[in-house]
Amino acid sequence: MTEIKPTIAIIVAALKPNAGIGFQGKMPWRLRKEIKYFKDVTSKVSSPKNINAVVMGRKTWESIPKKFRPLPDRINVILSRSYNNEVVEPGVIHANSISNSLPQLQTYCRSEAQQLERIFIIGGAEIYNELINDSSVSHLLITEIEHTNHEAPLQLDTFLNFPIYSQDSVWKKQPTLELKSFVGDDIPLEEDITEGDFVYNYTLWTRK
Repeated sequence: MTEIKPTIAIIVAALKPNAGIGFQGKMPWRLRKEIKYFKDVTSKVSSPKNINAVVMGRKTWESIPKKFRPLPDRINVILSRSYNNEVVEPGVIHANSISNSLPQLQTYCRSEAQQLERIFIIGGAEIYNELINDSSVSHLLITEIEHTNHEAPLQLDTFLNFPIYSQDSVWKKQPTLELKSFVGDDIPLEEDITEGDFVYNYTLWTRK
């Protein structure tokens, strides 16, 4: 099997305008359509022989209820500086850095006769803020959220340090057609989705 270099993308939902993503270790919203979008995008592959990986920090892994982990139909990579680089159970890899996880991923895929198609970085904040500056990350999938209930502001203590909105940013927001091309025509891309006190949109960013 000829190995193809996988696309590496960050996928995250963040509250505008300050890119807040959490409070006391939890997400300050539960958006039903956004959860389905995350699952569909990170699971979708172009061939039944392919598979994607989701990369997360140890705290993010532990925040997932045990009955839902590992996330199905994806290789789960958990990063911690204290980990050895190894497969700990089917579909679950421990690594001490994303670069050290790549050989483990490729070896695991060969053993399963699978092709690694995409790698999605799924949190938490420390992982996001470190890898936004990693040149191997080529795409950002950001769900931009707005909170419409100004009488009850959200409490947030965790933020992305993504300088994507500055004039000298190396990232460029792409039109919806480019997003659709990246995620696939079968994944619905509504605009201004409203759930409770939140309105949100899916966006794609690539390097200039």
